[in-house]
Amino acid sequence: MATDNFFNKRFDGVQLLRALAAFSVVINHISFIENGAFGVDIFFCISGFIMMYVTEKGADSFIKKRIIRIVPLYYLMTIFTYVCSIIIPSLFEKTKLEPVHLIKSLLFIPFDIGGNIQPVVRVGWTLNYEVFFYVILWISLHISHKYRGFIASGVIMILVAMGLILNGTGYLAANGQELYEGGGHGLLFGLDEAVDFWTNSIMIEFIFGMAAYEILRRISEKVHQSTAITCILIAVSVVCYCLMWSARYDSWANDIPRFIVDGIPALIIFLAVFLMTYGKKLPAFPVFLGDISYSVYLIHYFIVRLFNHYVCPDGVADVKAVAGAVVLIVIVTLLSALSYRIIEMRSARFLKKIL
Repeated sequence: MATDNFFNKRFDGVQLLRALAAFSVVINHISFIENGAFGVDIFFCISGFIMMYVTEKGADSFIKKRIIRIVPLYYLMTIFTYVCSIIIPSLFEKTKLEPVHLIKSLLFIPFDIGGNIQPVVRVGWTLNYEVFFYVILWISLHISHKYRGFIASGVIMILVAMGLILNGTGYLAANGQELYEGGGHGLLFGLDEAVDFWTNSIMIEFIFGMAAYEILRRISEKVHQSTAITCILIAVSVVCYCLMWSARYDSWANDIPRFIVDGIPALIIFLAVFLMTYGKKLPAFPVFLGDISYSVYLIHYFIVRLFNHYVCPDGVADVKAVAGAVVLIVIVTLLSALSYRIIEMRSARFLKKIL
């Protein structure tokens, strides 16, 4: 059983991981790097853990709190992107955005856009998974609060199994092709694409996070935080991070599901960092980077696109490109800090009053 101490401790290590995940995704989109997408897998593990943690002592207003947390900035960025596609269509030469794309994006419904199942704000595809996971956990909470994690995990595994069966029969692929050739007319406004998306095995990474919660709430107080153990945990984290980094360049990982190649190392990193930082106060700056990680994630893509187009169009890592990337990261950090203070915090206060 978890002790009350577990729910009164600092989790600065989680914020540190959020920062690591967000900036890993940022560098993944820089043209001469294109590695770090595994930050998403770390995010999913964190999400599984946090959702279990915040619902441990009650599930009151669970969905409302999730809306307050993710909707304001995401809606703002979605509408901004859609308006830009109308005013400056040259920036979206590969994709023609339609009103239905805006509606589905705001409702977190997956759809095909430019050959990929992504919303108007491209990096928002992860939020489609997050919101779907919230719905699954919310339903599980109303079935049994005590066994919410087991129920949610069972539902996810059934969905993944269903995805494997449908893909094996060619159902999803065939219907997806017909949808594309038919000019956008699919089952229930592209339900086949949504089913394909929501049954992807990457959903298992939320199970990893929920499992991490069940493990850590039982052992965190029992782990002796010695120098030797800390060094071991650091070494394990570094090895797993390097493994995820190298997988991008090695052919051995191409045919292995993402939840194995990136998800399992992400889980190990989460467990190791949590244990080595449990109850400890970390320096304020990395913790703040974790605080602004949501803004970093949603804002960076537009800035990086401009960088790739004007500063590093050839994708070569010369002095100009490297220096520009450093400036880019600084700009993303500053704008995200402003977004966090002005948009995230203020919108949260406002929505808490009315909801």
